[in-house]
Amino acid sequence: MGLYAFAGFGLEILLSMLLSNIFGVQSSEYTIIQQCIYWMLTCVLWGGVSIFLISLSKKKYSFDVLAHNEIPTSKQWLLAIIMAIIAIIITTVVGNGFKPVLEYIDNGLVKFIFQHIYYLFETALIVLTISFGQKFGEVITKRDGLPYGGLFLAFTWGLIHILTQGILTGVYAFMMAILYGIVYILLKKNIKYSYLLIAIMFIL
Repeated sequence: MGLYAFAGFGLEILLSMLLSNIFGVQSSEYTIIQQCIYWMLTCVLWGGVSIFLISLSKKKYSFDVLAHNEIPTSKQWLLAIIMAIIAIIITTVVGNGFKPVLEYIDNGLVKFIFQHIYYLFETALIVLTISFGQKFGEVITKRDGLPYGGLFLAFTWGLIHILTQGILTGVYAFMMAILYGIVYILLKKNIKYSYLLIAIMFIL
C-alpha cells in the first residue's frame, strides 16, 4: 500500500508529459492558466488515489488509516511542534528565505493560491505513504515507536527527488521525510493531527 501511495506521486510526471504535448510547450513555459490547470488536474489525480487507497486498505487489509483517534499529550504536541519548527528553519535556510514569501514574489497571487492547494493534496499522499510505511515496519519488526513511515517515505519520495531535482534537493527531501515520520509518531498516528502539522511543515 505504501508503494501504491508512492506510485501516486508518479502520476504527476505522466500528466506533465501529456499536458506538454497538448499545450505544445514544456512545463517550464506554461502560462498562468496552463500552470493552474496542471496543478488542479494533479490534485484530482492525487485526491482520487488517496480516497482509493484509504478504501482499499480498509477493505483488503482491515487497516483503517483514519481509525487512530488517540489524543496526543501536551508533551507530545510540544515535541511535534519543535520538529515542525526545525523543519521550517531548515527549509528557510536551504531556500535562502521564508518559502511562502519567496513563492508569492515569484508566482504572484493566483499561482500562489493554486500552488498551495496543490501542496495540500501532495501532503495527503505524503501522510498516507508514512501511515502505510509505519504499519509495514511495525508488522515486520513487531515493535512500534520508531519512525518506520518516515524512513519509508525518505527512501521512496525522498530519494526520487535526487533523480528528478538533483542531489541537494533529494537530501533535503530525505531529511524532511524523517521529520514528517517523527511527527506522525509523536501525534499518536492520528492522521488528522498529523496531516495538519505536516501540511504546515510542507507549506512553510
